[in-house]
Amino acid sequence: MELFSPRHLFWIGVAALFATGCANMRRWPLDGRAHAAFRVALFALVLVNELGWFAYRHFVVGIPIADNLPLHLCDLSVFVLFAGLATGGRLWSELAYYAGVVGALLAVCFPAISETGSIRPIAEIRYFLTHVALVGVGFYFTFGCRYRPPARAILRSYIAVHLYALAITPLNLYLGTNYFFTLSAPKQLAFIHAYPHWLFLVAVSAIFLTVFALMHLTFAWARRDRVANRRGD
Repeated sequence: MELFSPRHLFWIGVAALFATGCANMRRWPLDGRAHAAFRVALFALVLVNELGWFAYRHFVVGIPIADNLPLHLCDLSVFVLFAGLATGGRLWSELAYYAGVVGALLAVCFPAISETGSIRPIAEIRYFLTHVALVGVGFYFTFGCRYRPPARAILRSYIAVHLYALAITPLNLYLGTNYFFTLSAPKQLAFIHAYPHWLFLVAVSAIFLTVFALMHLTFAWARRDRVANRRGD
């Protein structure tokens, strides 16, 4: 897919609209039917989407298990999505909002889809459905569920991402894989390969921290305003 082509811009627009809709779920009571239906529907959609794709790649295409494991950052974000929708835990909400949204947004803006031929359109739909869901659910867990993460949630999420990168790298070396792109940048982003890989890793790490902080500004400003109002009273 050509970057920022009309088809690509369509999916970016879908991600923006879905995230807006998820944030506006705050208009309904948290214990109401709307939230319950949304959680069940999103859980089922992503589960069927991911299991179906895993089965196709393994049983039809014949991709070995080692190369088909759900170990990219967005795959882990899918597990976070499931845990958050099932339990409502605050830690899952933080991981989904910071690490999940940033990772999924990078995937939406710079899609890495390797499939070609007649399966390509289906691969694109599967890819964007999951990543758009990951973007939206982060906004749902925070704005939609009226949860305001504390500032330390930035550090928790940032450390979690780097700990996972450190943990997955030895497995990549052992299996000859490239989960979370710790050994090389995505092949589909050819321009990145003109630079040393360490520069790619540093840039991505800086992007994560910067965007985490920017995403927290809304909560920081709201907390500052509440403190100011209390002092004014």
